[in-house]
Amino acid sequence: MVVLIGGARGITPWFARALASATGCRIELVGRTPLPTGPQDPELAAATDRAALVGVLARRGSSSPAEISRTAQAILAAREVTATIAELTELGGEVRYHALDVRDTAATSSLLAGIHAEYGRLDGVVYAAGIIEDKLIAEKDPASFTRVFDTKVDGARGLLAGLDALPTAPRFLVFFGSIAAAYGNRGQADYAAANDALDAIGTRYAARTGVRCVTVHWGPWAPGVGHGGMVTAELSREYARRGIGLIDPEEGALALLRELAWADPSVTSVVYTASGW
Repeated sequence: MVVLIGGARGITPWFARALASATGCRIELVGRTPLPTGPQDPELAAATDRAALVGVLARRGSSSPAEISRTAQAILAAREVTATIAELTELGGEVRYHALDVRDTAATSSLLAGIHAEYGRLDGVVYAAGIIEDKLIAEKDPASFTRVFDTKVDGARGLLAGLDALPTAPRFLVFFGSIAAAYGNRGQADYAAANDALDAIGTRYAARTGVRCVTVHWGPWAPGVGHGGMVTAELSREYARRGIGLIDPEEGALALLRELAWADPSVTSVVYTASGW
């Protein structure tokens, strides 16, 4: 049984699918996105992409452009979570989703304790929570820097506090970092700092507990069907200019499985790029 935090959107569902295909294990997905509580408005349901959603919301004329954008993004996020759950179920995995802000330490600890009590164990945890709000540091709002940093770092600290309180430790813990922490990236000072801190947190946890813990500093992933990852169009162009390829999602997921199965457990930090397998 594996818990994936931040695991229902972005790049993490690819690893969840690889797990479901290879093992059929139970997967507990945790994310900030709330799922719909009832049937969707038919007009919104017929709008299948962001542009169409924005058009429908704008024609209703009841919100500001910023609110329309947020609403459209929330609808798309919920659809991606729903699609991930359906895909994992079709692959034979047992799946459950929990809407939770990982920065809420008490809620995270309660969730982990409940899962452990229900199944008597927690085999592995993948922590992939994070947000991106790219901007040059000279133009960066301090509140934005704090949001990016705290979502990654405070969430990780809360997770480890919850794990420490369990009767038994997990067999493995994976932190999803970023190549930005290793090599830097224009406009990502906050994200690079957060992932560098995550690496240090993971290394200390491994030394303290003996649990297999690895931080994977991912290079950029190519978008996949239904899952766009976390690389913006601007970042994609910058990576292309620098000759950095995009990781094939299926290969990325399999690479992490290989890392957990066969790599040296004393290694607590790795960098994966499109050409670096």
